[in-house]
Amino acid sequence: MTDNKQDQPKTTSQIERTDFQAKQKYLKQRASSNITRRQVPHEKDILRRKKVIKWTKWVLPILALFLLGSIAIWPEIDRMINTNKEVVKQLSRIKVESGTMIGATFHGLDSSERPYTITSSKVIQKSNNSDMIRLADPKADILLQNNSWIMVTANKGIYMQHLQNLNLYENVVLYRDDGLFMYSDIADIALKDSIVTANDWIHAEGPFGQLDAQAYFLDMHTNVAQFKGPGRLILNDDKNSSPPSQPSKTSE
Repeated sequence: MTDNKQDQPKTTSQIERTDFQAKQKYLKQRASSNITRRQVPHEKDILRRKKVIKWTKWVLPILALFLLGSIAIWPEIDRMINTNKEVVKQLSRIKVESGTMIGATFHGLDSSERPYTITSSKVIQKSNNSDMIRLADPKADILLQNNSWIMVTANKGIYMQHLQNLNLYENVVLYRDDGLFMYSDIADIALKDSIVTANDWIHAEGPFGQLDAQAYFLDMHTNVAQFKGPGRLILNDDKNSSPPSQPSKTSE
């Protein structure tokens, strides 16, 4: 009787329980083999992360403000860009080719630290003598004492930059702010000493009258003029029209 019980087949519930236990064991083994333990972060890593978060809280708002500010000032930036384009356009008018420059300006100071300016429509500088500059249509503006000034123009000129000498020729015209005009074919100006000389016939007109002479020497700062004769002098009858700073005249 006992043997018959042992030989009976297993029921369906027993088979399912056995399979479930086997699968459960298999899954536990597989899960334990695939799971990796997470490492505990070190204290240095935690501090570094805190610093990153802290800096992010400051950097992001600053970056946002910078972007908003860029949008706000963009019209001004656009205006500056257009202005720079205009400056480049103006500079393009100045051409430098083979020692020739169109539109040149020279600035300097005399021995009394008073400024002078020389402008020219065209300058030519030779490579063998860099100190000598040839000028076309030169004009010299010279500041004198008591804020008075003198302007000298000519058709051509030579500017010795190191010596601060300006040699003018062809239709030289000297004008002083008190109304004095002097016309000659040549004139030499020592810009450092503020002296103008001309060893040629000159014609002068001004509040004092008219004067023709063979040569002249003019100290622009001391307001002293010397003329070489023979010449001709015509004075105005109205003495009140003569300025108190009328230049002295001598003839030989």
